[in-house]
Amino acid sequence: MKAFRGLGARLLLSHLAAIATATGAFIITFRLLAPEVFGRRIQGAGGPAGSGGSGGFNGAGGWGHAVIETFESSVDTAILISILVGAVAAAFVAWIMTRLLTRPVEDIRHTTHSLADGNYGERVPEPTITELGELARDVNELAAALESTESRRAQLVSDVAHELRTPLTSIDGYVEGAADGIFSSNEMLGAVTEETRRMRKLVDDLSLLSRAQEGVLELNRVDADVADLVESVADRLRPQFVSADVELVVAGETASAPVDAGRLSQVFTNLIGNALGHTPSGGTVTVETSRTATAVEVSVSDDGDGIPQEELPHVFDRFYRGTTTGRAGTGIGLAIARSIVDAHGGAITAHSDGPGSGATMTVRIPA
Repeated sequence: MKAFRGLGARLLLSHLAAIATATGAFIITFRLLAPEVFGRRIQGAGGPAGSGGSGGFNGAGGWGHAVIETFESSVDTAILISILVGAVAAAFVAWIMTRLLTRPVEDIRHTTHSLADGNYGERVPEPTITELGELARDVNELAAALESTESRRAQLVSDVAHELRTPLTSIDGYVEGAADGIFSSNEMLGAVTEETRRMRKLVDDLSLLSRAQEGVLELNRVDADVADLVESVADRLRPQFVSADVELVVAGETASAPVDAGRLSQVFTNLIGNALGHTPSGGTVTVETSRTATAVEVSVSDDGDGIPQEELPHVFDRFYRGTTTGRAGTGIGLAIARSIVDAHGGAITAHSDGPGSGATMTVRIPA
């Protein structure tokens, strides 16, 4: 019985059942109606010679009965042969149609197994059947997303390895230099401390992103003036803007909201620092805070690199790094920003008219 549980077997059986039902109905109807109709047609035509009179066709000395029996026998033989030929032809056509229906399903099944095995480059040929074609496209979109995620994950591993290798190499060099008397103990300790902080920041960022993605990020909400948080972050980053010869403009109005001040400050640090990294010397970064009836909005705009339209939906994806000038790093800063804003019940969006036209990141926090 297990052989009849498959879709192909059930489709074939359904076709055969439909054929059998139609054939049975045809045979019963034909056997009931054909002799009577045949007899009336012969009688109406006058019958054979000597068949007239009150006896009619059936009363012609038994001749009518013999004709009817011969007719029925001939019809039965013809029906039997027709059924055998039709059944073979119908079974063949049903098998072909079943294969046409089940082959796309088998292709989809094969592709999903390949994806489960880590072969993210596998794709399903799109069938012509509308519903199966839509399913195949959905599977292909899933495969493309998995392939992209795996590619970014591999790139992240490479980037993290590089980010860790650089400070570790520096620490090793300073320690050897101190051992050889090239550096004093104070110089060595200061350099090692700085490199250690860099590694700690990277590890902390990865840990924060992991907790945010798992939905276990804790927020310590207090009523705070978001404009003050923006101003504080801007003051802390202003020396970097001065060094890069980029103007930082901060404007806005008082806008209080229940937020985790530390986490939200990290969001603004990422966004403003990101804008600085994409703005050339002589450019301007503008940070503006506003309030609506239901939310507090903070926009960070720059007149730098800009973002291609095809990259806009992905700029907040984890591990994603764009192709425009200056988009370096591990690709987790904006992902962390989005995770923190999401945890506040808010939203973060990006807008750009294209490369060279600058970009605007907007944070909305419920008020």
